[in-house]
Amino acid sequence: MSDHRTLPTSLVPWASALSALTGDVALAIGPLVRRIDELFAGAEDSGTADGQPDGYDGLAPRGTIERLLPSQLQLWQELPDEFVRRAADGELLYLAPATRSPAARGRVVVLVDTGPGQLGAARLVQLAALVVLHRRAAGQGRSLVMGVLGERPGSWRDGDLSGQLAGWLVARRTTEPDPSTVREWTEQLDAADQAWVLTGPHLASELPDRHRVLVSHEQEWGVDGASVVRARVGDRHLDLPLPPGDIALRILRGTALRAAPASTGAGPLRAPVFPSGAPYLIARGDGPAEVVSVRVPTGRPRRHHLPGPAVAAARFGRRLVMVTCVDETLRSVVIGKPLGQTQHFAVPLATLGLSVSAVDAATTGPLSPLYFQGGNLLCEFGGGWWNLSAGCPLPDVVTVAPGRQPGQPRLARRGDTRIWGTGLPDAVRIPATARVVLGVGARTAWSLGDTTWRIHGASGLVGDVTIDRGTTVIGLVDLDGPHLVTLSGGGLIVRLVSPAGTQTLTRWSGGVGAAALHPNQPWLAVPRPGGLIEIADLAANQVLGTVRSSG
Repeated sequence: MSDHRTLPTSLVPWASALSALTGDVALAIGPLVRRIDELFAGAEDSGTADGQPDGYDGLAPRGTIERLLPSQLQLWQELPDEFVRRAADGELLYLAPATRSPAARGRVVVLVDTGPGQLGAARLVQLAALVVLHRRAAGQGRSLVMGVLGERPGSWRDGDLSGQLAGWLVARRTTEPDPSTVREWTEQLDAADQAWVLTGPHLASELPDRHRVLVSHEQEWGVDGASVVRARVGDRHLDLPLPPGDIALRILRGTALRAAPASTGAGPLRAPVFPSGAPYLIARGDGPAEVVSVRVPTGRPRRHHLPGPAVAAARFGRRLVMVTCVDETLRSVVIGKPLGQTQHFAVPLATLGLSVSAVDAATTGPLSPLYFQGGNLLCEFGGGWWNLSAGCPLPDVVTVAPGRQPGQPRLARRGDTRIWGTGLPDAVRIPATARVVLGVGARTAWSLGDTTWRIHGASGLVGDVTIDRGTTVIGLVDLDGPHLVTLSGGGLIVRLVSPAGTQTLTRWSGGVGAAALHPNQPWLAVPRPGGLIEIADLAANQVLGTVRSSG
């Protein structure tokens, strides 16, 4: 953990803010943090009207010899060479003086430029600046809020720094902001707010007041790209060396944050789903913006905190791809290596003809599965299927299921008179108005009503079955032949239904929420009391694993 126990003494003052980052990243950006803090020192308002000395408050990396910590004086006596080195590198610690002053009013407001000109190396400077400003805001007794230039003015990102950084990572804009954009945001400020702008030279040159404008741009390059960034506030500037390339890439790809800060803690699990053919379960955690993922059967739960309500998710290889809603826009969040253009996916709800209330309604249930097909992300949302990458509906798609390859899902499409699609038996004519459930391979079931279903196996027609009205079909599983898996009208009783008969799975019934079936495996996830999820192997009729919120 990035706190005072593992950080070097020179970074201890920023331990709270750096705890949002993984340990190696916190160490790597430490030099940036310290230098930017020096740059900001000259622009920050100093003291208040009375500003009378009032003891000490915390630690500081600079000070007079009278305020040097006793432990540092002891170092001087026992290891004078190390003392000299720390003094030269600015790593000694001093008591920070406190002053008696009126309580600070207003917020520290950070307006960030995430346009094309600030992609890459400049984003690393922005990250360090956000860490510095978070600490300065806390020291002033203020809260820090963030606004992204180009988004709706006044749609502030507040809360803890970890959540703000998660939102900042995915808030990339395709156009450059202009002075009118900054003016629209500043019109939303209160008189007591302290506002900073993080941007590049072009926008900064057009702003009337650059007292609290951090301007950053690439200054020097090496064989691997930019190696030094110049940062300027007012008339002062510093040339900042960048962290190692692998660390820089992790930051830019969004894997520098502590993705699961609560994985050892609390929070019940709910609404499980197997969103792809991979052996992964995904559930909702505390609130609509928290998602928990776990590899079945022996993985450890990992909590992921998103910048907005989670809508959909899938597992592609080692990547977890999620769709979240931020500022009335659906955006992708990729945990792991980048996945093509999904890193930059953003579609306004209005483009899809959807509303915020539709998103709120969706977050009460399980996340929708995502499917990757030829560079497009497909998702069922609001009662229909969508190509999220293109921002358009797919009115002819009836249902989608995983295929043999991650990028080749099975699609059932509605034609004029029949339903057709990948993997459907050629000899089977499914009416265009039918409901369809896809199983593994060519296994398929369809119905023209609520009670009678026709089941097809790998070798052809298996037969017809009848279920009670109000029963929900949650999938098709192969247990010595294809069976429908159903939930009773109350969502508590799980049954296997085939032409040979109906079997009530008493052992796997009685959950506190709807059970979920894996699309390719005979695995059933059943929410149990106490916020845990039991995973049943229907073929062996035994517990495959139990997922608890604490792992």
